[in-house]
Amino acid sequence: MFTEDPKGTPRSLRISFEFQIPRGLRANVRDEKVQRALDTIADRIIGMAETIVPWAAQVVVRKQWVYNWTDYDETVTLPETEKNTLS
Repeated sequence: MFTEDPKGTPRSLRISFEFQIPRGLRANVRDEKVQRALDTIADRIIGMAETIVPWAAQVVVRKQWVYNWTDYDETVTLPETEKNTLS
């Protein structure tokens, strides 16, 4: 049986956004515009943090500009055991 230690369990709140550029769009997206957009989004969220997540002590900002040549998720359900089941 898996139980959490409320005094020492690390917890995180993660939210992700993906702004996708349509396939075939000929616009040249310049790195400086991408960086400016990433910085602006991060700055605005950090500016609201004290109000919307007052219990948070720090924030990790992850900035990515990716080409999704291969991008897929797969969820695999593992067999139940006494260590991964709440019963």
